[in-house]
Amino acid sequence: MQVAIVTHIVSPYQAELFNTIAATKQLELKVVYLHRMSPERLWTAKPPQHHAFYLDGESNSFAEVKAVVSQADLVVFNYYIERAARHLLKVRVASNKPWCFWGERPGYRNPGWLGRLFRQWALSDLHVSKAPIWGIGQFAVQGYQQEFGTQRRYCNLPYFSDLERFQQGNGSVKTDSERVFLFSGSLIHRKGVDILARAFMRLLQDYPNVRLKLMGGGELHNTLRREFGSARNKIDILGFKDWSELPTYYHSADVLCVPSRYDGWGLVVPEGLAAGLPVIATDQMGAALEFVRTGENGWLIPAGDEQALYETLCAAAALPKTQLSELSQNASNSIREHSLQNGAKRFIDAALAAHREWAG
Repeated sequence: MQVAIVTHIVSPYQAELFNTIAATKQLELKVVYLHRMSPERLWTAKPPQHHAFYLDGESNSFAEVKAVVSQADLVVFNYYIERAARHLLKVRVASNKPWCFWGERPGYRNPGWLGRLFRQWALSDLHVSKAPIWGIGQFAVQGYQQEFGTQRRYCNLPYFSDLERFQQGNGSVKTDSERVFLFSGSLIHRKGVDILARAFMRLLQDYPNVRLKLMGGGELHNTLRREFGSARNKIDILGFKDWSELPTYYHSADVLCVPSRYDGWGLVVPEGLAAGLPVIATDQMGAALEFVRTGENGWLIPAGDEQALYETLCAAAALPKTQLSELSQNASNSIREHSLQNGAKRFIDAALAAHREWAG
């Protein structure tokens, strides 16, 4: 069966999944990328090991891509914000052939009623169709059910990536004298790094043996440097690190902090768990809701709640090493089934079901 995917950019984690699906040879996979890369993303992109088409530059013509979208047995739309994606959706709808939508929880980019109006317009074909919706996590499935109703097929199909690279080896540079907290993500308001900065400054007053590492870049970089002031000797602002560099920095920490105000999924959560880090995450993140269990492999806290974050940081800082080791082992175990091979199987099963049930 020939399956086409329409998506935004060549992100490392999606490319890993698509490569794995293609390697099974159970589907003939063709992926249409609107862009090779986004200026907002600094990753070093590797050439995909699957059949890829690109709409930017001179690689492929729009007519060629339209033919792929028209002729495939199933088309999976993973993006709709740009006009080109919506045009390709219209092309597929006109063919009367099977298609489905695969996305993070609605409201990720445009929260509130204005965002909902935009989605109703941009995804009008999805509203009036019987096309299945694949939510990236149960958090997303619930969001789409609220907007699109329950009278269609839904599937929980989250993001998958190569977590083995976080599990293999440890490369640890941790010391016995400090409890190291790590933040990995963009230094922006939505990621809650400002809340983490304030909570950590309070933590230092009671637990001087802690350290915070901030990995990532963004608009709050200079603001954070000023806010940390004289405590900079306890805070490492590491800047952006490329995809291949991440495991070393995860293994240099004891606890991963992911205080996002909102994240449709949050790939850092399974990465941290795979690296054996108990994770502090919020209840507005798909991956945290899927995997984090308070007291077992981390802590789930209310989004935007500085006091809750501070209290949880205190609890993590005070944990005896034996308990931290137990949480670390639980973290690793909790994510073992979230492999690329499992992700490929779930994608293939969902695709076959969507195609089979279309005429029903």
